[in-house]
Amino acid sequence: MCLGLYCVMSSAAPNRFRTLLMVIVPFLAGLCSGAAPALASAWSTSEEIRLGRRFELQARARLPLVSDVEALEYVNRIGHRIVAALGSQPVPYRFYVTRDGRVNAFAVPGGVIYVNAGLLLRAESDDEVAGVLGHEIAHIHSHHLARQQEATQLLNYTTLLGMLLSTVQPAVGAGAVALQAAKQLQYQREFEQEADYQGARFMREAGFDPRGMLKFFRKLAEDQRTSAAAATPYLLSHPLTDVRLSNLESLLREHGWERAPERPPSLLLARVQVRLRTLLEPAGDIAEWYRRRVNDQPDDPIRHYLLGLALLFAGQPDLAANAFERARELGLTNVEREIGRTWLARREPAKAVDWLHRAVESDPQDAVAHYYLAQALRSTGDDLAAEHALDRAVALVPNFEEASQALGTLAGRRGEEAKGLYYLGRAAYLRGDLEQALRYWERALPLWPEGSERGVELREVLAELRSMRR
Repeated sequence: MCLGLYCVMSSAAPNRFRTLLMVIVPFLAGLCSGAAPALASAWSTSEEIRLGRRFELQARARLPLVSDVEALEYVNRIGHRIVAALGSQPVPYRFYVTRDGRVNAFAVPGGVIYVNAGLLLRAESDDEVAGVLGHEIAHIHSHHLARQQEATQLLNYTTLLGMLLSTVQPAVGAGAVALQAAKQLQYQREFEQEADYQGARFMREAGFDPRGMLKFFRKLAEDQRTSAAAATPYLLSHPLTDVRLSNLESLLREHGWERAPERPPSLLLARVQVRLRTLLEPAGDIAEWYRRRVNDQPDDPIRHYLLGLALLFAGQPDLAANAFERARELGLTNVEREIGRTWLARREPAKAVDWLHRAVESDPQDAVAHYYLAQALRSTGDDLAAEHALDRAVALVPNFEEASQALGTLAGRRGEEAKGLYYLGRAAYLRGDLEQALRYWERALPLWPEGSERGVELREVLAELRSMRR
C-alpha cells in the first residue's frame, strides 16, 4: 500500500506545488519505512486531530478546492450551526467545498469535512445539505473511522492518509486505487446506521428538518437503482440499503418529525448553485440558461434575482443591476447585498458601501456581505473599517483565503505586524503554499505572547509543518 500512496503523491501537479511535493513525498516515504508508528489500538482525540491536520495539509496542495466565499459561507453556516447544537466539542470542525461535479462528501477524523460542488448542485434544500453534513458530523463525533480501523487493524497511519486522499478525489491517483480505497474505507453497517440516527437528531436540534436526510438518500438510492454505473462516489464509502432507508423513516415517524410543515425552497442554496455552475461551466452559458427561465416566468422575482447573480458572476454588472431592481419591483426583499456588489463592480465604491452596510445590518452573520463591504471600504480609503469587516468575515468563515490575505495586508499596513504576519501565513496555508506559510508564521511566533491562544496555535502548526520537512 505504501507504493500506491507514493504514486498518488507523485502524480502530475501544478508547477507551484512541485517544490512542496519534493518535501511531502520523502516524508511520507519515511513513514512507510517505519519512521512513524502504526495506528494504536485506541486513538486519542489528539491523534485524530493530527490525522485531520495532516490530511488538510496534503489536500490543500492536491485537491481542487473552491475558494469562493459564496459556497464556503453556505457550508460553514450550515455545518457550524449543527456543531453548535452539540455543545462544546474537543475537535475544531472545518468545512470545505471541492471543485468536483460528482456527488460526494467525506469526513476525516479530527473534524475535517469535504463536500463536492456536485452534491450541492444535486440538493434541493438546506435540509438536504444539512442531512449530509449531519451524517458526516456524526461519523466524526462517534469516531467511526478510528473505531473501524481499530477493529480491523487493516491500515497504518500512512496508508489511511493516502486512501483518504484517493477517496475524496480519485483524480489524484489511478481509478483502481481510488475504488480500492473507497471499498476499504466503507463504513460498517452499524456505523452508517448510527450516523443516520445521530445525524438526524443533530440536525433536528439545530433547527433543520430531518426529512431532508431521508429525501436526499432516497434520491441517491433511486439513482443507483436506475443505473448502477451512475452510482455516485458517495455511495462507495456510504453504502445505502433499503434497510437503512426504512430504519431512518421509522425514526422520523417514531419522533413525529415527518408531520412538520414543508418548507419553501431555499434561496440561499439556489444562490450558491448559481455560483457553482458559473465555476464549473462557462459563465455566459449559465447566464443565458437563467435568462430563459426568466422568459418562461417573467413575473417571478426569484428568477430575476438568480439571473442577476449569473450576470454578475459572468462579469456583466450593469445587466445584473437591472435584474436585481426588477426583482425588487416584483416584491423580493433583502437584495441589498447584491445591489452593493453591482455598484462595487461598476467602480462606485461609495454607493456600494451604503448598500452593503444595509446588508450586514439586516444579516450580521452574512460573511459574503462583510467581505464585499470590506472591499468597498478599502476602495474609499477607510482601511480601519475595512479591517473590522474582514475580521468579521474571517470569524464567520475561517477557511476563507481571500479574506485572510486582505486582512493580513491591511493589518500589516496599519502597523499590526503580529496580526498581519499571522493572516498572511494563514492565506498561504489555505492556498496550499506551505513553505510560504511556514516563513510567515516563523516570523509571527515571537510577536505573540507565549501563553496566548494565537501563540499556542502557531507553535502547534509550526511543529506540524516542520516535521513534514524532515
